[in-house]
Amino acid sequence: MRRCLINLTRFGDLLQTQPVIRAFRDQGDQVSLICLENFAAAAELLDGLDQVLPLPGSGILASLDRDWRLCTDSLAIWVRDARAALRSDEVLNLTPSAGARLLGRLMAFPAEQDPTHSAILGGFGMDAHGFGKNGSPWGSYVQAVTARRGCSPFNLADGFFRMAGCAGTPDGTLRAPTEEALDRARELICRQQEQFLPADTEHPRGYVAFQLGASREDRRWPVEYFAVLGRTLWEDGRMLPLLLGTEEERPLAEQYLSLGGPGLNLAGKTSLPLLAATLRQCRLLITNDTGTMHLAAGQGIPILAIFLATAQPWDTGPYREHSCSLEPRMDCHPCSFNVSCPHGHACRHSIKPEALAELALNFLHNGIWEAGESIRRQARVWRSERDDAGFMNLRSLSGDDREERGIWLHIQRDFYRHFLDRWSSETGQKVQEEKISPSPATLSLFRPDSPLKLRILSTAEKASGTLLLALEQGRLLKMRTTEKHRTAFLATCARLSTIFSESADFVPLSLIWRTALQEHGGDLPAMFHFFALLREELSSLARQD
Repeated sequence: MRRCLINLTRFGDLLQTQPVIRAFRDQGDQVSLICLENFAAAAELLDGLDQVLPLPGSGILASLDRDWRLCTDSLAIWVRDARAALRSDEVLNLTPSAGARLLGRLMAFPAEQDPTHSAILGGFGMDAHGFGKNGSPWGSYVQAVTARRGCSPFNLADGFFRMAGCAGTPDGTLRAPTEEALDRARELICRQQEQFLPADTEHPRGYVAFQLGASREDRRWPVEYFAVLGRTLWEDGRMLPLLLGTEEERPLAEQYLSLGGPGLNLAGKTSLPLLAATLRQCRLLITNDTGTMHLAAGQGIPILAIFLATAQPWDTGPYREHSCSLEPRMDCHPCSFNVSCPHGHACRHSIKPEALAELALNFLHNGIWEAGESIRRQARVWRSERDDAGFMNLRSLSGDDREERGIWLHIQRDFYRHFLDRWSSETGQKVQEEKISPSPATLSLFRPDSPLKLRILSTAEKASGTLLLALEQGRLLKMRTTEKHRTAFLATCARLSTIFSESADFVPLSLIWRTALQEHGGDLPAMFHFFALLREELSSLARQD
């Protein structure tokens, strides 16, 4: 089968499509990718692609300023040529934006110039009226958590894998750098070392990569902390930091050096293939939540990642087993998007460089992650590992999986996987090579007097009872379609929307609910089936064992 993937996102999210690409390639499919032109270099790192088509999005949009007809003509010509080049049997769109949905529809369905060829449209689609339509329940889930990052208990790569209907265990290993790129990386490091290190400096025992930047300042660990960390790694372990980043992040590297941090400034000096080769020279990457982190994961480099502000490792963490992720030990973390921090972004300074250095040095010496007392006081420490279903999971090294938040994350993983797999199976979607567990985790894992448990239980019971009412009203509506019955049914649906949207504990479900109502609004049997299934799952969640 000829499959075309569409991913119009940034560097890190693009790399997280690797498990889908490899799964399709391993089953003998031809796989092509449409990505934004400015991230086409990142596609070179993806293993298993037959063809990459860069979309000149900025150029097409630029023509909109001159004449909207030029914009539509440019897009139509690009789509015509792309359809002719690929002749895809399936178009799978992994980006939920309206523009990507439109592109997926144009790539999949017959055009006047090519009326004989059409393809299956999967993932995030668009119907004939221009409304969004998702190809699977897992697609609805990914759309929901993409809109509200930080609320998902699943890694985004696993969400992509599941919505694509792939089989087996996801493999995020990227293409290895060429020997030429590895030689260039070694030459760059050697040249920088000769130029900037004093002649009498002891030769380093190894290199540790530092990624100082992040997508937002509040998600960036302080440069002065990196400088203290770098001095400790050098003085106590003779590990020399390599400062990575884009040209725009060069001032951060210069600030680091001005604060007395040892290391080689490679910011702005590495293309993406050269960056991958440079990471291969390092024994560890210490990083904020960045695309470089995802690149290192795909290259098999050990990772120590710091997640601050809105970032949390459950959904955007490194897709590599035995990586270590840190979150500040603060009740407010992770914080919500578009909300001013009342604490002056105190989380940025809550994990101290001395504690992080102890954690990193212990790993560099012994090859294992062990959370000592100092880092446990300051951070939640997680090590990534596979669960029984092959999903990437996090195991606490600081006891946080026994705390309320950790317990609830574990229960949510069971709840949403069971619910979405059942929904997929009962609507004709493939749930490949896996059995739906008969008894997902319940709230009985909490302590009996847990305030969080009582709050979740209250929401689940209230929603379950209201769903039962909606089903009864729906039964009457099918028997007699009157304005009175319709009004009562719609009022109950609105009440359910309020129950879910007002719950901080069911954010993904709130967004899935909204999506499901939009998709099934004109299909009452499908809507009632969704209601019944959701009620069963909520009742099962709340049962007292």
